[in-house]
Amino acid sequence: MTKQLLMLLLIFSIVLVNLIAFFYYRITKNIYFSAFIILISAGVLAIVEGFIAMKILNDGFGFFFGLNLVGPSLLINSIIVFLIAIVVSIIKFFKRAE
Repeated sequence: MTKQLLMLLLIFSIVLVNLIAFFYYRITKNIYFSAFIILISAGVLAIVEGFIAMKILNDGFGFFFGLNLVGPSLLINSIIVFLIAIVVSIIKFFKRAE
């Protein structure tokens, strides 16, 4: 039960951060800063999820479980968004050159 609750929390966190970054991108049209928002929120949410996991599992080592649950997932997510931003910038550069 607790592991499913933590996995739902992980999915909710990832979706929430991506939505925040998407809405920021829609407002400012700056995809690099959206990737930076995801990267910064990876560290912040990893710490918050660590404390939540510690409270749910009632164990001091639950903090490290929470860190390993959210942190790497959002880091990989921010790297993917940053690579997409680079590809989009390269495509825009070559379209302007034509």
